[in-house]
Amino acid sequence: MTQEIFMENHGELIQNTLVKSEQVKAEQDLLKALKDKLHDNLVNAGLDRIVTDQYKIMIVGESRVNGINLKSVARDEPELYVRLLNDYLKVTARKSYVKVEYLS
Repeated sequence: MTQEIFMENHGELIQNTLVKSEQVKAEQDLLKALKDKLHDNLVNAGLDRIVTDQYKIMIVGESRVNGINLKSVARDEPELYVRLLNDYLKVTARKSYVKVEYLS
């Protein structure tokens, strides 16, 4: 099937996907702003948790994740990098997905 025929048959689906993606992004931005404001109000009130019969609100503290910068190891210690990959290789499969975006 050619790209032109695919676009003819599925153009509306593609357009709907693009529109919904923009709507979801706008909603995510709005939700982040609301949560940021709620966070600030909780901190200003000296609270870190509220529990009622209907909901629970908690401020989850910052955390850090430590790791090894493998690109730096590969650049600075290539033999060590190869040895580490041979001894401790971990392969994580990721499901394929469709990415749709405007090019404007």
